[in-house]
Amino acid sequence: MTTVTERGREVRVSPGPSPAADYIPDDAWFAGERPTFGAASLGLSIGRLRVVLEGLSADQRSRLADRFRVFVAEAAGGAAPLRLRLTRAGREQFLALPRHGGEIYRMGRRATESGRDWWSYEFAGRIRSRARTAELALVEAEGPLFDRGLENFLRALTASFVLDEGGLLLHAATVVRGGRAYVFFGPSGAGKTTVTRLSARDIVLSDDMTLVLPGAGGFEAVGIPFGMAHHHVPDTSDAFPIAGLHRLVQSPAVERTPLRGAAALAELTTCLPYVCEDREEASRSLDIAGRLLSDVPAWRLLFRKDDSFWNVIQER
Repeated sequence: MTTVTERGREVRVSPGPSPAADYIPDDAWFAGERPTFGAASLGLSIGRLRVVLEGLSADQRSRLADRFRVFVAEAAGGAAPLRLRLTRAGREQFLALPRHGGEIYRMGRRATESGRDWWSYEFAGRIRSRARTAELALVEAEGPLFDRGLENFLRALTASFVLDEGGLLLHAATVVRGGRAYVFFGPSGAGKTTVTRLSARDIVLSDDMTLVLPGAGGFEAVGIPFGMAHHHVPDTSDAFPIAGLHRLVQSPAVERTPLRGAAALAELTTCLPYVCEDREEASRSLDIAGRLLSDVPAWRLLFRKDDSFWNVIQER
């Protein structure tokens, strides 16, 4: 049995008959023809981004419609949807799992003339940005490998396309209290999931990934269908005004201090997955992060593993 650490949690997987080396899909592989799983489709609303999953089997559509139920959006409207075609990879895996022990979850990325390629253990995907189309090849038709591959590719896809809306996908947890969103960010292990577990009476938008978008009255945190590290889908797709951004630091003390200027920008940009390896996307992300920090107060929050942190972050 092998463990892969994915976003701060261990995923136990069986490597099976692993190939001797990673398989990196190239242009020729992506240009090849691969069969879909079926003829069904499903529309999803991710903030202002509408994604149509195509090539689904009837069973896949039923399962995903139930899993993503509050995010299902069949009606057309707004900007042209992004069309994501799901296909059978025809391989057992792409990146090789270690035979023993564990490793941090790996994901490869490559810029192309028309967009981006992504691949990991269980999927390979190509995004064609200008055409607003994408293909996702999955090694399994159902189960954990299908679910993880689809979720991780949707994260990468959303992080890229949300920049067009002036928004960001943050490695952050978000708790809604009193109709306002409190965003808690930091690297894996900072305590994001802990904070949400200590906020059981509140609305938890995410314990792992938070979608931030500009709204009429300022920046908002928005429910998304893949915000939980443990693959639990949030119960709302609503948007909530952001009360504050909190950089988590575990400590015996409980206090918060303002986080401003370059220090705030540096802390926040370390929590921007998927986009900072590309120069153009990184530049856009930094600009949006700067606007977010000028609109929303940021704090360094020292906290311990009880709910006393709410006493210092509630507005007086």
